[in-house]
Amino acid sequence: MDERWISFIYHFNVKKDYFECHELGESLWLDTGRPIVLKGMIQAAVCLYHFENGNVKGATSMWFRARDYLTPYLPRYEGVDLERLIHDLDDYFAHIPYALYDRQLSATDLAAIKVPVVTLTIYDEELYRIVQSYLPSEEHEE
Repeated sequence: MDERWISFIYHFNVKKDYFECHELGESLWLDTGRPIVLKGMIQAAVCLYHFENGNVKGATSMWFRARDYLTPYLPRYEGVDLERLIHDLDDYFAHIPYALYDRQLSATDLAAIKVPVVTLTIYDEELYRIVQSYLPSEEHEE
């Protein structure tokens, strides 16, 4: 399994570093023939990145596109439960009042919205074990 995919999952689940997920995912996407499902995974991470930065409009529009890319590949992709991801992100966005979908929010406004934590559910035992013990090379230097 490509280390960029393992690192993508690690950064999504452990670090919550969605920008790094984009970087890792894009590299993998380009090198593997640009699979639509991976594009959806990248965009799922990017929608969370946008929301964390108060860009609710960007987050919601990115999620609607990502959802369309992921749906044809249900139920799973490379050891990850896509059905659970779609369910969890739909729930995440259900916590955001619709009136805010076209807004840029301040940190204070964001803090008032109680969105659930979204993680990638790993159904493959080997992948789960690898991600649990994973330490990216940049963290070895800290």
